[in-house]
Amino acid sequence: MTHVAVINYGPRHDYAAMLPELADRLHVFSHHRLTGTAALASYEYVEDCESVPYPELRIRGLARDTGLAHVITDNEYDLERAARIRADLGLPGQSPASALSFRDKAVMKETARRTVPTAPFRRLADITDLTGFIAEQGYPVVVKPVKQGGSRDISVLHDDDALLAFSRRPWRDDLMAEGFVEGPMYHVDAVVAPGYRFVAASRYLRSCLGVFSGHNNGSVQLHPVRDPFARRLEEFLDRVLEAFETPATAAYHLEVFHTPDDELVLCEIASRVGGDRIPALTRLTYGVDLHTAWLRQSVGLPAAPPPSAPPAAVHGSVSILPQGRPVAAPERPPFPWVRHYETNENLAAGAVAQNSTSYLCFAIVEGADAAQVEQRLLETEAWLMDRVRDTEVPAP
Repeated sequence: MTHVAVINYGPRHDYAAMLPELADRLHVFSHHRLTGTAALASYEYVEDCESVPYPELRIRGLARDTGLAHVITDNEYDLERAARIRADLGLPGQSPASALSFRDKAVMKETARRTVPTAPFRRLADITDLTGFIAEQGYPVVVKPVKQGGSRDISVLHDDDALLAFSRRPWRDDLMAEGFVEGPMYHVDAVVAPGYRFVAASRYLRSCLGVFSGHNNGSVQLHPVRDPFARRLEEFLDRVLEAFETPATAAYHLEVFHTPDDELVLCEIASRVGGDRIPALTRLTYGVDLHTAWLRQSVGLPAAPPPSAPPAAVHGSVSILPQGRPVAAPERPPFPWVRHYETNENLAAGAVAQNSTSYLCFAIVEGADAAQVEQRLLETEAWLMDRVRDTEVPAP
């Protein structure tokens, strides 16, 4: 029988619904507590799942006891672990070398610059590597961990005072520096498999780093036909992938700078589905569930074909950040083009943004093209911000 091991991150994934043909042979180890797990062969919530070796040990036991045909994960931080297990067990899928090239941002840029422009970069062993890079490139400079995500732990150094402040923090041995690139950032989200290709392009409403200075963030989809820049971004994705060892079936989340002199410059590429509201926006516009399309084909099951006709409308999202003080999220905006509104019921009172996906509430809007979507997002954002209300912290 074909058994499949899954290291899950998505808090709402229903694997029995995504992979019904294999439900009674699925063994799921999850970062989050899932519902709808009764039909699975086995399921475990694993505390600190991505940090402890328990899932790997259990998966190797399953391979010995039941046999395994596939090991899959939806989590960027587990891509290398899953690849290592597959290589050891002789299973198909992304190799350890491929996983590393999409995870380690220094290796990624070294690989990608064979076919596309990247910002100047340097892996940092100590502070003198950083000061030497600044002497060569000038300010501003971006410093970040090579394997972090969600804009976590990123610093932008604009001058010597910022460098001195940065030097007061404990040094990490996983840092790199890169030159700051001016211009808006776009993202391209894709699933590619034998006989299957889906690609969608979008623009971030604002810089993902803006959350750490209090700027709300979001994303605006480009219409694949009405906006010719979408095709240019798709072609850039293909050029990037030419430099990499790629698995037969993969999902990709590519981030690209568009500079003032009209150059496209790679920021990063990951071999997984984009986070935040990207999967929801893609379902609304194209009817494509990125996770389902990726994971079904990764275990040899067919996926519904991507749409052949262009969408009638596109979508965008705006997330209102935690305010750093106890507040109540507003009610749903009254605009007819708001397709979805959600508040964060698990947000602690007085929370601040921890990463680029942090939110107090978010809205998804619909429009004919990117310009209309952006205008509606800004109107929705203004309406929501005007109605964020301070609230009292409940007495202990």
